[in-house]
Amino acid sequence: MDISDFIKGIEADTALRLGVSEHRFNPPVEPGFAELDIDERLKEALGKQGLKNLYTHQCEAIELLRGGRNVVAMTPTGSGKSLIYNVPVLESILDEPDSHALYVFPLKGLEQDQLKNLGELAGELGIDTAGAVYDGDTTAYRRKKIRDNLPNVIFTNPDMLHLAINAFHPKWEGFFRNLKYVVIDEIHAYRGVFGSHVAQVIRRLRRIARRWGSEPRFIACSATIANPGSFAEDLTGLKFSVVEQNGAPRGALHFLFLNPYDSPYTSATRLFLRCLKKGLRTIVFTRARKITELIYSWAVEQAPEYRDLISPYRAGFLPQERRDIEQRLFSGELLGVVTTSALELGVDIGGLDACILVGYPGSISSTWQRAGRVGRRGEESVVFMIAGQDALDQYLVRHPEAFFGKSHEAAVIYPLNENILKAHLPCATKEVYLRADESVFDMDAVSPVVVELVAEGKLRPGKEGDIWFSSVPMPHRQVGIRAVGETYGIYDEGGRIGELSGLRVFREAFPGSIYLHRGRQYRITGLDLDHRKINAREVDVKYYTQALTHEETDVISEMSSKKLRRVTVHEGRIRIRHQVVGYEKKGLFDRQRLSRHDLDMPECVFETEGIWLKLPEKLMAELEAEGFEVAGTLHAFEHVAISTLPLFALCDKGDIGGLSYELYPEFGVSTIFIYDGQEGGVGLSRRAFDVLGEWFRATLSVIEECPCEEGCPSCVQDPQCGSGNQPLDKAGAAWLARGLISER
Repeated sequence: MDISDFIKGIEADTALRLGVSEHRFNPPVEPGFAELDIDERLKEALGKQGLKNLYTHQCEAIELLRGGRNVVAMTPTGSGKSLIYNVPVLESILDEPDSHALYVFPLKGLEQDQLKNLGELAGELGIDTAGAVYDGDTTAYRRKKIRDNLPNVIFTNPDMLHLAINAFHPKWEGFFRNLKYVVIDEIHAYRGVFGSHVAQVIRRLRRIARRWGSEPRFIACSATIANPGSFAEDLTGLKFSVVEQNGAPRGALHFLFLNPYDSPYTSATRLFLRCLKKGLRTIVFTRARKITELIYSWAVEQAPEYRDLISPYRAGFLPQERRDIEQRLFSGELLGVVTTSALELGVDIGGLDACILVGYPGSISSTWQRAGRVGRRGEESVVFMIAGQDALDQYLVRHPEAFFGKSHEAAVIYPLNENILKAHLPCATKEVYLRADESVFDMDAVSPVVVELVAEGKLRPGKEGDIWFSSVPMPHRQVGIRAVGETYGIYDEGGRIGELSGLRVFREAFPGSIYLHRGRQYRITGLDLDHRKINAREVDVKYYTQALTHEETDVISEMSSKKLRRVTVHEGRIRIRHQVVGYEKKGLFDRQRLSRHDLDMPECVFETEGIWLKLPEKLMAELEAEGFEVAGTLHAFEHVAISTLPLFALCDKGDIGGLSYELYPEFGVSTIFIYDGQEGGVGLSRRAFDVLGEWFRATLSVIEECPCEEGCPSCVQDPQCGSGNQPLDKAGAAWLARGLISER
């Protein structure tokens, strides 16, 4: 059908109660091609798949690789990035049949999808052992077969690379001796704690490759982020050339921002059914597994004729269930799917017409990644973003230019996080002993950690003192690469169902809390700190729980400072003392408080990185003279600053902590702290320090433009506030924000 006519009907239909706040139209884009001299056999194989010409960005990247450069390609979803690595890898196999490549993907589904792509091309070339998947789903029998009969390409993920390939590299000697390329796809997924761990896994991989005599070139692919080159360098420790001028075509795209008059979930369901009835193949993205299931259930309840034509999709489904849904979408058997972020990356699910985002996905990068699911075959398509009530959603529907016009967020990691280094150095030295003249690790930065590990008995020095060995028999098993801190297992009557680590144990697994796992609700019945065990029982309730906390902070060291108008902002290392003192039960959909409960929990202490604003006495005196409450002003400003930081860094506001003092004892003045919520820090505070002006302007906009009088979840309230959103002074926060960004 004509999508333009469909959209006009949507905009005119007041019964849908959607509230269109912005409609942007991106006209179709013609392809840009370039010439590339490639092996005739490969050219013929590509031609049989309908690939007669390569796009400009594909040719540019391949030429750079041929020149010995490491390359990061940042072009949109569906722009053919896989050919950037498949062409040089297949060329190397044609030239040298024993050459190898390692493909690393963040998700298992991507491995299978890309194995199929490579296999089809390799089959045309008569290469029978092109690739094999080596991950957690690979049986022990199959793993041994792969090691004994090495394919040219191994498809894996960071977890398996850490535990099974790096850890047992002598079994992979033939693979590493001829390793030509390492592909790291979807690098924007490797941010925060996970990315900081992966940075160490990759460095260990480089050391192992060097041990066996190879220096592979690295090929990275990314969705659009603000810093592809520097991020790829942080992730690998290598220099990269960036390819970002896209030559792929694009069909016409309509992008609508909707601010519904009622629940975004019911509005999404109505819009989903409207799309299906008009024949639009549609994908709906939600921010939570439970909402995924609810929208699917509501859609089937209201239109039973679609029961077999739509499906939910999320983490927690068995691998075969996920593959089946993907195939039915690709073939056109399914008209629609409701999913979490599980379908955001990579897997080819064919040509879709409409994408409905139920709530802002949290980043511009992720939004375009999801939007890239439609119009992949050049047809006209539409994306609807339905805003929720939180501050970031409301900011964007009021400021569409902040979405369409600003730079994408930066992906950030912190490879020198001491806790993560302490976890990986014993692994690295177990693989290949560490030398004082080490070139992969930055020994100036690593040396203090080495000293600590020697003192703890986890490393032992050689006789000369310039080399170190691991004292731990199998350190890899003690390192979970998706978290920082000790890991706690979560158990119900049937056994282990999941795990938590670090501060999240205390925030999310206190007795009485409701914990979500694979779309199911569990009530936490006990927390055994000595045995690192969390006991849970499955329930079905209409509320969620919110921890009430008491926090204190100490400044350990200051790294830098910056004068911003009337306030000095400082960056450095801080110590957080965090204690859960109770919790509230709140309605699942209306967020209304149902009850409050006290708890006696132990204090959690950790060090991290943060920034702090020292607010001079004169400024606070002026604030009080204007009639604003100091404590409420600081608290409200802290909330909004946390909610807007994801505009500038790829993160969730849950990754960031904050604390405000009417009078901070150490400084003797009012102070606001905002810090990385992960032990050791992951680079978020450093990014915030770099964009202070833009960040505080966005903070002011959120406060000023919300139409509420006293403050609400769309501005100064935080649904997860450990103080129950008390006290808050919205007007005072606006006054303070203006003072930070304007001269007086």
